[in-house]
Amino acid sequence: MGKHLFVLVHGLWGNYKHMNAIKDVFSDAFQDSSEILFFSPRQNGYFKTFDGIEIIGYRTLLEICQFIDTFPSGEITDISFVGYSMGGLIARFIVGKMLSECHELFQNIQPQLFITFATPHLGVHFLLREHRAGHHRAISRILSTLGTTVLGRTGRQLFIQDSLPNKSILVKLSEGEYLEGLARFKHRICVANVKNDRTVAFYTSFIADKDPFLETDNQIKYEFERNLPGENLCMVPRIIDMAKLDPASSRAPADGPHLSHWLFIFVICCVLTFVLPLIFVANVLGTCYSYLATVHYQNLLHQGEGRVILRRKLGLRDKIADSLRDTVGVIASDYEDNPGADNGQTIVREDTSWEDFIAKYTSGWQSDPKPKFHKLNFDEQRKQIYSNLNGVSWIRIPLYVKALNAHDGIVARKGVKAATPYSISGLQFVAQMVKFLWFRTSRQSTARMVQIEACHKLHKEK
Repeated sequence: MGKHLFVLVHGLWGNYKHMNAIKDVFSDAFQDSSEILFFSPRQNGYFKTFDGIEIIGYRTLLEICQFIDTFPSGEITDISFVGYSMGGLIARFIVGKMLSECHELFQNIQPQLFITFATPHLGVHFLLREHRAGHHRAISRILSTLGTTVLGRTGRQLFIQDSLPNKSILVKLSEGEYLEGLARFKHRICVANVKNDRTVAFYTSFIADKDPFLETDNQIKYEFERNLPGENLCMVPRIIDMAKLDPASSRAPADGPHLSHWLFIFVICCVLTFVLPLIFVANVLGTCYSYLATVHYQNLLHQGEGRVILRRKLGLRDKIADSLRDTVGVIASDYEDNPGADNGQTIVREDTSWEDFIAKYTSGWQSDPKPKFHKLNFDEQRKQIYSNLNGVSWIRIPLYVKALNAHDGIVARKGVKAATPYSISGLQFVAQMVKFLWFRTSRQSTARMVQIEACHKLHKEK
């Protein structure tokens, strides 16, 4: 049996170590199976994450190809991606390119699972309710301006302010070869923070056009799932039951300011006074360096030379078979998996509660015929991205991580030992669901192979 490669892609201002907790928890779920490989690309840390999605994507794809090339041909048979924050966008770029520009390596490797944690699929934008005071709107504008100026090309792309000749890269990532590549995966999973993610809002990581938490200033009463699958979790993960959210309900107000509240305000004041100026200067310098270091490659990308550079570095001839699209350009519906069906085959299911959970969280909470929440005021580009990405099915998991910085906590960025049980339980739950999906797919693939071999045998006998 071949090996299954999990590629772990970190986010903006990050490095490969930010994915260590995911690697550790997933390894534990798979019980250190020799069939499972983990690879965290290392060439895009810190300021290099300012270079723009295309350059970061090509560098990461080159690393992945070089890693796969260290194994005998045919040993790696399956591939999955786990993207954190902007890493989910980088992964979406890669899956759009790997079969068209590195098909020699990937044509016999089956895409299995595509997983994102707190990824801004619809870009970054600080949406506010109409009643928000003027100072909130001013802060939102300041943050948007800073994000598009001190985070290099990447910042403008995340805020969908990049001025490409045709359209924004985030719009391009939601269509054509990128959507086709995404559709080839057996399952797509997005995990979104419902609170305290001040970097990536719920709606954009959940790929939704409604946001109950934004609409209610996050005062809505949470309804958590009580009967969840999984075993040996450090605690029950706090997954929101979206169907039970009621805009008329609200959580009980706090009794009053506690010591931790005043301590938080003190820390924020210290950060604004001493740390923020240093970060600002560092980001400006990093942005300038990014522009100077990548201007040549950006010009080549705009001329459509990215594929040529990649293949040259890999030592591949610049020739693509005419039959490639017929071979790998599959239609999304061919790879959609019906969580409640077994495709006419007898498959023994070990845990039907996982089936129930997956079916519920794939069924489209936001398509309720009598919606309880209002649609967000998207611009035309975000409307297009939202519509395109919903052309394929997603398992959407709304997660409450009890932390001041949930964007950090959703992947336990500082490692397992430094993480809270809230962070670890969420990772454990996703890891066990991934294991269930992987083994279910493996059983289906095995059943198909048995069926094919039986047909071949019958044909020979005739």
